[in-house]
Amino acid sequence: MKKTILIFTSLLLVASVWAQQIDMQAHVGSDEGLAAYDDYLTEQADYYVGSCAPTALATLSGDQLFGVLNTLMGGTCLLEASGYNYSYNSLRSAYVNVDRDLNNPGYIIGYYDGCKLNGQWDGGSTWNREHTWPQSKGADKSISMGHDMQSVRPTSTAVNSDRGNTAYGESPNYYDPTDVAINNTAYKTINRGSYRGDAARVILYDYLVYGKVGNYQNDLYNGNAQLLNKLGTSGVFESVEVLLKWHMEDPPSLTEMVRNDGGQDYQGNRNPFIDFPEIAVEILCSQVTTYNVTVATDLTMWPAYRHTTKRGFVVYLRDALGNFPTDVQVTGTSNWTYEAAMGRLTVTNTSAGVSITVPSDPSAIDATAAQYDTTAVYDILGRPVSHMQKGQIYISNGKKFVY
Repeated sequence: MKKTILIFTSLLLVASVWAQQIDMQAHVGSDEGLAAYDDYLTEQADYYVGSCAPTALATLSGDQLFGVLNTLMGGTCLLEASGYNYSYNSLRSAYVNVDRDLNNPGYIIGYYDGCKLNGQWDGGSTWNREHTWPQSKGADKSISMGHDMQSVRPTSTAVNSDRGNTAYGESPNYYDPTDVAINNTAYKTINRGSYRGDAARVILYDYLVYGKVGNYQNDLYNGNAQLLNKLGTSGVFESVEVLLKWHMEDPPSLTEMVRNDGGQDYQGNRNPFIDFPEIAVEILCSQVTTYNVTVATDLTMWPAYRHTTKRGFVVYLRDALGNFPTDVQVTGTSNWTYEAAMGRLTVTNTSAGVSITVPSDPSAIDATAAQYDTTAVYDILGRPVSHMQKGQIYISNGKKFVY
């Protein structure tokens, strides 16, 4: 009996692999979400080119990686450019576009609690502007760092007052955003998103844009933006280890991605730690103990971590067909869980290199040319082909196999 087989060409496979995953920790969800995510991928790809193309960034670490991105930030951020009128006050009317609520036009998403806020400025009664890097610790509103759209966020007035200028962290006397309940009916508890990661990525951004490493600094340099000199209760974060933990356990949400595009539209630059979360641990690798992360060649992982700290990470996985794997295997640690419904792998602790693979699929067929009459093999357009290609993925009767 002849078997009819549809050959999925490489173009179709690529398309199905990266209808790239919208992060499952999005704080908002709507029909506009998919369109917003498509826009995000386009703006992201257009911004990182040349020496900052993803393939180039993946070859760098430490000071060199900081330097390349610091130069990009200095060259694309318009805050100090002549002819542009940026100020602390101008943020008020711009948030309605930058922090827009995808479910409710005219409303914005509040920092720390994800709440829905009327985007029209009411003098600060409902919401005001939160300096993630506090004004008293180097981000005065009169200078670029103090009115940077990527850093200064709209926040419920009550929530903002609660934080003050306290450094972020988990120990007593630090501010932890997880103590603030997410107040958004579109937020799904199962996604476990928080604003820990958001806060960490803004602090990293401020350090990258306004800080200095070795001889790497741009024209926006602010001596108060030196992260490694701003640790502890008198600084901005408890420690580098806690900062990376928050960043890696709470990946960027769709909310962050949408506002990253809005921030670029407003002032020209982006937050690279939202676009490529893996660069954070690469830049700060000399400050913490790290371990290798490897992933099987037939898997795509986002964020694409090359290294992890001992605190672990959260990533999303896709197989060669663009689907969430039904099962994964992780070696190097026993502290991990996998949620197949979302393709989410959580590693909570490790003291060695981590390797991620997919178990062999027992339903896969090891095909041979003798098993199939090639006259019954068709491509996606219905044209007969003379032979099958070794290593190609085929579909037959709803099941996949590799020839």
